[in-house]
Amino acid sequence: MAKGNFGNIDGDNPAASRYTEARMTAVAEAMLDGLNENAVDFRENYDGTLTEPVVLPAQFPNLLANGSSGIAVGMATNIPPHNIAELCDACLHMIKVPDVRDDTLLNFVPGPDFPTGGVIVESPENIASAYRTGKGGFRLRCRYEVEDLGRGQWQIVVTEIPYQVQKSKLIEKIAELIQTKKIPILGDVRDESADDIRLVLEPRSKNVDPDVLMGMMYRSSDLEVRFSLNMNVLIDGLTPKVCSMKEVLRAFLDHRREVLQRRSSHRMEKIDHRLEVLEGFIIAFLNLDRVIDIIRYDDDPKAALMREDWGKTHVRANDDKDYVSPLAGEGELSDVQADAILNMRLRSLTPP
Repeated sequence: MAKGNFGNIDGDNPAASRYTEARMTAVAEAMLDGLNENAVDFRENYDGTLTEPVVLPAQFPNLLANGSSGIAVGMATNIPPHNIAELCDACLHMIKVPDVRDDTLLNFVPGPDFPTGGVIVESPENIASAYRTGKGGFRLRCRYEVEDLGRGQWQIVVTEIPYQVQKSKLIEKIAELIQTKKIPILGDVRDESADDIRLVLEPRSKNVDPDVLMGMMYRSSDLEVRFSLNMNVLIDGLTPKVCSMKEVLRAFLDHRREVLQRRSSHRMEKIDHRLEVLEGFIIAFLNLDRVIDIIRYDDDPKAALMREDWGKTHVRANDDKDYVSPLAGEGELSDVQADAILNMRLRSLTPP
């Protein structure tokens, strides 16, 4: 969402705010698009000095895209991140088929999409049940490859580690397993990471089977973790409820419909306001001398402009051509029109 220091995968703490900078990305702008067009309601902030949106307009389902986790009084929530493109495809399908089945959505969103990679090794039945009920879990393993060193020697290189696992603590745990000989077939562990993850596991002997070694690592370290799913959300902004993925996407689509309707109404109101102002400008242009007299000599020009019956004087001769206002018979100026006329520069009233 922003550019700055938010810590890293090694577990280092983020820098203090005075050392960081924030810059809106395209995704962040998509979350805020429409705030200046009355897309959502605003409320006072914590001390009442400012106002803040009750909910963001959000052009995509951010709750599922970025995930969320938190603990409240007597309840908790834990939602994994998902692929934005897959979520948008699922939303488009729900628009076309409102009564879509929960299992059909899995064709578009087969599972979570963790930013640190890894491999989900959960059965399709368990994944379907988790998304249908809003509760469940996913087993997530590291991604690795066996690197041939020649002469029968090999090593395992881990290129992706599970989500929310700190690399530094993971290495400490593996080193402890080696020292205590809880995994006797593991010889050494090295961290050769640069920009990408590269965690090297050396077997104690070349006769060790790589699958057996990794099976023991999964059981004894965080190279395999279980991510619990608990989609407990404020579905209507007030009431907590454990929702299925379909219910969350439906709530997002309902929210987007309301946002688009409110933005459209706001734009129509601006158009109506502009048309009203332009009608006042036409009346002022066709009755320029009278408008200037009122502004120059009247003590309260706004009230005088609004009292004047402009419907009787809408014809103004200019050389050999008469200009007849299409607003003839409209009568008095409105408050908005009077303000607009008084705020404009007189040069704007000069005929071309």
